[in-house]
Amino acid sequence: MKRFLILVAAAVLLASCTQEATVSITPDVSSWTFGPEGGEFTVILFTNGHWSASCNDDAISFAPDTGDFSSPMHVVVGKNTEHYTKAMHIKLLTQLDGVSRSSKVVITQQCEPFIFCDEPFKTIGPEGGAVRFTVNSNMPWTVEKGLSFVVEPASGGPNSTEVTFWIPAGSENQERTFSARLALDDDPSKCVELIVKQTNN
Repeated sequence: MKRFLILVAAAVLLASCTQEATVSITPDVSSWTFGPEGGEFTVILFTNGHWSASCNDDAISFAPDTGDFSSPMHVVVGKNTEHYTKAMHIKLLTQLDGVSRSSKVVITQQCEPFIFCDEPFKTIGPEGGAVRFTVNSNMPWTVEKGLSFVVEPASGGPNSTEVTFWIPAGSENQERTFSARLALDDDPSKCVELIVKQTNN
């Protein structure tokens, strides 16, 4: 009798381990990459239990978000309006007889080319001197040619770069404006204009 009980317990344990090992959820494609405009795709979820899905970013929508056993799920990725590449994921969770397993679909989305300055307008007195701006971009940029004053550096990016206007001394009877256009090398329509107003007092 004791031997019989041991065999029954072993059989139950083996069945439990076997069941736990076979509970799974796997997407047919687990990694996707999109440009800033976004897009859509359908992923096939292979699972032998009830499943549900959730996402860490509101820009992603999908349907259905729950189901039973293997099924397709349609995913829509919205436009990336941020100034950085987004790393997102859809978390997949499946359950069968109290046993849970998880997986995920990873989505990487590039951002639009950009160049900007938080403070593009500054002032300086008639004595002139250095006026500094912080320019942020995700692509290389170049300062326009033919300026009547020095701008350093003449090119930069992709990063946060300190740009210096060297403003010459002016007249106490005259106000002047100095400006320079910085444009992305690969997309000159993306640009920022920096302006310094030189006062007469």
